[in-house]
Amino acid sequence: MEGVGTVAIEIAIHETFDRVVVMNLARRPDRLERFRDSIVDWPFKKPQVFEAVDGLAIGAPAGWDKGPGAWGCLLSHLRIVSQAITDGVLSLLVLEDDAFPVENFGSLASEFLHKVPQDWDCLMLGAHHLAKPKPLAPGVVRCVLSNRAHAYAVRGRFKNVLKQSWEGTVNDHCDIVLASLMSYFNVYAPDPPLMGQDGGKSDISGRIEQRRFVPVLPRDIRFLAQPLLESSRLSGR
Repeated sequence: MEGVGTVAIEIAIHETFDRVVVMNLARRPDRLERFRDSIVDWPFKKPQVFEAVDGLAIGAPAGWDKGPGAWGCLLSHLRIVSQAITDGVLSLLVLEDDAFPVENFGSLASEFLHKVPQDWDCLMLGAHHLAKPKPLAPGVVRCVLSNRAHAYAVRGRFKNVLKQSWEGTVNDHCDIVLASLMSYFNVYAPDPPLMGQDGGKSDISGRIEQRRFVPVLPRDIRFLAQPLLESSRLSGR
């Protein structure tokens, strides 16, 4: 009977997300290959490949100063979520092609999903916290203000709010917009993160990045947290 129970748990974890998507630029097959090689211990549905919008090819609009790579990244996330809404997908896991799982990801993800509150609107599998999260249970925290969009899941009306927020963005990174919504919704993350970011040349910054599970960022990006927190206080969130 123990074997039957294990199979049931594996099936339940496999069905956690109705759709799993990995975004990849057509000119970066190397990154897609490395991603596929990294997910040997993968408990969810096979990721569908979404051809990412190439910001370098289309250019960024007037007033956008975050670089063409960030513009293409925003449009890619927006289109993935919009398509999921159109298709009636209830729960969606979105991965960027540099998402890199920890060792024993399958069992650790299963453990996290059994602990996380069932009222979740968003899960940040690779959160970088700009403000201290709230501990809920061993290995589970509630996000207050967390960025990074390389591994997140959304469901319910949060998908629609996120879509509308990205559509209204005029000059901000997609993950900072995501972070600004967290005080309105139930957003949880594993602690420590279950998905890091692989090394190699970044299509956002243009730099050669090292593999990291806790992002190494310029200090000034943390200042992004202050106006978002002030906005939350002023609106009574």
